[in-house]
Amino acid sequence: MTLPKLCICVISLLMSSMAIADKNSLFVQNYLNSFASRDAQGIFNLINWEGVDKESRRSLQKYIKSNFKGKQIRRIYIDPIAKNTPPSYVQDGKKYELNLKPSGQLNIVYINNKGKRTTSTLFVGEHQGKLKIGSAVPAAETLACSGDKGC
Repeated sequence: MTLPKLCICVISLLMSSMAIADKNSLFVQNYLNSFASRDAQGIFNLINWEGVDKESRRSLQKYIKSNFKGKQIRRIYIDPIAKNTPPSYVQDGKKYELNLKPSGQLNIVYINNKGKRTTSTLFVGEHQGKLKIGSAVPAAETLACSGDKGC
């Protein structure tokens, strides 16, 4: 590779990294502003609600609002996560997954009036060109099948 081509590649990589950093910074700032003004709807607008049922939606909204009571954000940042690792979990015998492909982990460190720290972790990823917080949705049913069963 010639020196000019190498320079172009390095500049392109730096610019794409800066664009991601800017998007993350803007997202974090929007979350901080909404939290500071206790604007629950502002935070709800940062969430991808696609495919989320009413009960799960209410549960997440209640959880977010509960952090408003007597807490301040001490630190907030986004860590990258390993690609191709969509998080899923099982609750009450039912499997859930995110409604977006996660690209990062939003870490929010709260401090309450008594100085106690707690941390919330939420997955974030691209949805329709914007960074959003992922929501849990029931995973698609899959059947385990062995080759000799004729599935």
